[in-house]
Amino acid sequence: MSRRDVGQPRRGFALLTTLWILSVASIVAMAAALTGRDAVVAGASRVELERARWLASGCERRAVAAIDAVLRDAPGDAEAALAWRTLAAQIDASPLLNGCNVRAEAAGTKLDVNAASDEMIEALLEAADLPLDVASMVDALDDWRDSDDVVRPVGAERAWYAAAGRAAPRNGPLADPRELARVRGFEALSAVDTLFTTEPGRISLSTAPVAVLRAVPGITRETADAIVARQIAGLPLESLLDIVGSISDASAETLATRFSDATRVTTPDPDAWLLTVRQTRGDPAVTATLTWRVIRIGRRCAVAGTRSET
Repeated sequence: MSRRDVGQPRRGFALLTTLWILSVASIVAMAAALTGRDAVVAGASRVELERARWLASGCERRAVAAIDAVLRDAPGDAEAALAWRTLAAQIDASPLLNGCNVRAEAAGTKLDVNAASDEMIEALLEAADLPLDVASMVDALDDWRDSDDVVRPVGAERAWYAAAGRAAPRNGPLADPRELARVRGFEALSAVDTLFTTEPGRISLSTAPVAVLRAVPGITRETADAIVARQIAGLPLESLLDIVGSISDASAETLATRFSDATRVTTPDPDAWLLTVRQTRGDPAVTATLTWRVIRIGRRCAVAGTRSET
């Protein structure tokens, strides 16, 4: 065999090796470029998210100023109380909030799942007119919230969730209403977000819907409908006694038998308002969501708490 014949395979192997090295280098370079691009995009998104948070914070300060103006400009204390009860409509009309995406919801518009009694939760679920096994749902919720692993008569504790391959009960107060979807029986309850909350607050007679009002001891469907009719007319109650003349004797008697319980868990003036501000920036878009809990102090308001979502 000639030297020429021996050299050809070696040159072919060297060429393949070179091509292989070039391919690997190209892949590495492409991966580095993609990683760098992703890092740049992620960095830009973080910057835009921070800008969105600052814009949301600015809208919150403007919302507080708008609430202060509404309360300050009311002719008297009764008018200030009415303005507070109808605050969502008041700030929607404020020119101070032009360009801001602000949603106001009174604490007590939904039922506080952590503070509500079994009777109230059962009444609300029955008022929802859904094909639910209410008794087992109430027991399962109690088992989720209590601090032990003792199963209630038709409830579900740690062993049941383990057998079903699901997350164990919290054995404490729920952190978020969306957590209800993890409780046995609540998985298919599509109305969770409109009925339940983890925000503390007595049920607001000024803003709560019929189903939530039905959770109040002594309030019948007729009474709840009459209260909501006053909300729609812009005439929220100053007291539960104000509704007696608008309902039948039977509903009035039912309310009278549980009047002390009803007044204990309700309020004509919302305990607080939740202001949720959303701001979106960037491409791809990022959204900052900030929520403030605002309370009334005479003729002004104060921020009592805040939380952030992204």
